[in-house]
Amino acid sequence: MTQKNEQTDAGTSARTRHIGLELEFAGLTEAEAALVFADAVDGTARQSDARRWVCETKEFGACEVYLDTRFDDKIAELGEAAEHLMREVVPVELVTEPFDPRHLPLFNDGTAALRDAGAIGSRDGILLGFGLHLNVEIAEETADHLGRVLTSYALLEEHFRAKDPIDVSRRVLPFVQPYPDSLVDALAGGVPDTLDALIDLYLDHAPTRDHGLDMLPIFKGIDEDKVNDAVHGLTAVKPRPAYHFRLPDCRIDEDGWSVMAAWDCWNTVEAVASDAPLLTALRKARGDWTGLPKLGRKPWHKEVATILDTTSERDVS
Repeated sequence: MTQKNEQTDAGTSARTRHIGLELEFAGLTEAEAALVFADAVDGTARQSDARRWVCETKEFGACEVYLDTRFDDKIAELGEAAEHLMREVVPVELVTEPFDPRHLPLFNDGTAALRDAGAIGSRDGILLGFGLHLNVEIAEETADHLGRVLTSYALLEEHFRAKDPIDVSRRVLPFVQPYPDSLVDALAGGVPDTLDALIDLYLDHAPTRDHGLDMLPIFKGIDEDKVNDAVHGLTAVKPRPAYHFRLPDCRIDEDGWSVMAAWDCWNTVEAVASDAPLLTALRKARGDWTGLPKLGRKPWHKEVATILDTTSERDVS
C-alpha cells in the first residue's frame, strides 16, 4: 500500500490540503520557546499577553505559544510559587495556522531547535502526557468522504496503538481513549449515506472529544445544535473543517523524533480510506472477527497487520 504525502481523495481533483499542528511540551517557558522556534524558522517573536507569545512566520502563519489555557484560573488562584511547580507538568503549546504540508521539514527544524534548547516530551516523566495534534483539512464535506476516513481510522486505531504504543502518561489520561467497540463495529457494518445519519451514529457512540480522532469540530461545523445537545456543554468544541488527529505522543526530546511519523500515520488512514477493496476487506474482517467467541480470536490489531502486509505484498508484486 502506497502512502501519499499530498492529500487527495477518490472522486475529487488533486489539490493541496492544509495541515495545522499543535505541539505540547515542557522544559521551556513560552518566551524561550517562542524565541527559539522563531529563530529556527526565520520568523519573529513577540509577547501578546502575560503567558502568550506569537511567532510571525512565512510558512506557518502566526503561531501561538502559550501555557495550557486550561490551567489559567488555577495559576491565578495559587500564585507565582504554584506556577513554578505547575510548569513542571503543565505543557507549553505551540499552535500553527493551517499550512502546506511541504513545509513539514522546516517545522522539524523548529522542533530540533526546541529540543536542543531543553524542551521535553511525554516520556520524560509519568505525569507528562504531552501530545502532537494534527488538524488535517477535509477533502469535502460529504458523508462518503468523512465516513470512509472515519471508518478507516476506527478500523486501524488498534493497529496504530500496538505498532507504536502511546506513553503510559497519556494512556492514564482521558484525552486519547480508544473508540468504543460499538462504534468500530457499527462503522464496519456500513457507513451511513447522509451526513445527518453519520453524525448521529458518531454521537450515539462517542459524544466526547477524548479520542485519538476527534470528529466533533467537523460535525459541529455541519450541525452545531446537534453537537451542542450531545455534549451538554461539558466541553468546548470549536467548529473547523479539519480532522483533529490527537493520538501521537510528543517525543520532542528524543533523538530522531520527527513530526513526519505522525504525518505518515495519517496518510495511512487516508490511503486505506481511498482504497475501496482494502477498506472492504478490513470491514469484512472486522465483522467476521466480532462474530467469533472472544476466547477463540486473536487480537484485532494482528488481523489488521496481516491484511495490510498482504496488501503491501500485492502492491510490490
